[in-house]
Amino acid sequence: PPPPFGAGLPGPVGPGDPTRAARAGTTAALVALGAGLLGAAVLIAGFRSRSGDDGLDWSNYGVGLGATAVLLVIAVLGALAGRRTGGRAREEVVTWPGTVGIVATGLMIGIGIDRDDHWVGYLIGGVMTVLAVIGYLAARRAAFVVVAVLGLAIVYALLFDDLLADSIGSDHPQVTGAALVVVFVVAVTVVGWALPSRAVSGVVVGAVGLVGILGILGSFAVMRFLGGIFGGMGAMLGGGVDGGRDGFASTTSVSSGFDASDVWWVVALGGVLAVLWALAATASDHAGFSVLAIAMPALGVPLASIALAAEHPTWWAATTAVAGGVLLLGGALLARLRGRRQERSVGPTR
Repeated sequence: PPPPFGAGLPGPVGPGDPTRAARAGTTAALVALGAGLLGAAVLIAGFRSRSGDDGLDWSNYGVGLGATAVLLVIAVLGALAGRRTGGRAREEVVTWPGTVGIVATGLMIGIGIDRDDHWVGYLIGGVMTVLAVIGYLAARRAAFVVVAVLGLAIVYALLFDDLLADSIGSDHPQVTGAALVVVFVVAVTVVGWALPSRAVSGVVVGAVGLVGILGILGSFAVMRFLGGIFGGMGAMLGGGVDGGRDGFASTTSVSSGFDASDVWWVVALGGVLAVLWALAATASDHAGFSVLAIAMPALGVPLASIALAAEHPTWWAATTAVAGGVLLLGGALLARLRGRRQERSVGPTR
C-alpha cells in the first residue's frame, strides 16, 4: 500500500535543532572574491608603505591596516554567528577572510616595525599561529591549519638559527638544511594526524618538503655545472683540477665545492620523506600523499645523478627501473590476493 500522505517529509524544526546548510551557495563566491580583493589591497599598500626614503608612508600603510581590519572583523562576526544555523556559508565567512586577514596581519606587523631582529620574526610567527588556532576552533577548516603551519615554520627557522646554528657549523649547509626540512615535515605530519584535517596539513607541509629537498638537489646540480665550466677553464690554463669522473663521482669535488657524500645524505633524507608519504597514503587514501611519494624519487634521483656527474647514467636508469618494477609487481600481487579474499568472503554471485 502507498505510504500515508506526508510520510518521509521533515517535521517542524525545534529551536534547538541544527539546520546546517550543506552548501554555501552564492556566499562562497562573494566571500572568495571579496577576500581576494582585500588581500590585493593589503599587498599593494604594503609594497608602497616602505617604497620611499622618508620612512613609513602612513597613507598607504593606513589603507593596508584598514583592509586587514575589515578581513578580521568579518571573520569574527562570522564566528559569532550561530553555529547551528550558519552551516557551510558561515564557515566560508569565517575561513577565507580569516586566513587572508591572518597573513595580512603578519605582513603589516613586519612592515610597521621594519627591523631584522629575530624577535620580530617570533612575533609574526607567533601571532599567525595563535590566530590560526583560534580560527580553526571557530570553523574547523583546514585552511587555518595551513596558515598555522606557515607561522610555525617561521618560528622553527628562527629557533634553529638561535639555538643550533652555531653548534652545528656551516661545513655541510645543504645536508643541514635538508635535515631541518625533514624534521619539520615529519613533526607537522605526525602532530597534525590527530586533527580531522590531517590530509590537508600533511600534503601542504609535504609540498614544502618536496620543494625544499628538490631545491637542495637542484643547487648541487647547478654547482656541479658551474664547477665543470670553471674547472675546465682551470684545466685549460694549466690548473689540472680533478672534479671526479668515475661513475658516482669522487668523495670530494674541489671544482664543484661540495662533497659527493652530501648529495647521498640529501637523497637518503628525501627517501625518508617518500616512505613517510607512501605510508600516509596507505593510512589516509588521500591522493596528495601518493603524488608526493611519486614526485620525490621521480624528480630527486635524476637531479642527484646530475649532481654526482654520473659517467654511466644507464646504470642509474636500470637500477631505478628494476626497483620500481619489483615494487609495482608486489603491489599488483597484493591487490590480486586482496581481491580473491574479498571474493571468498562475499561468496559466489549471480
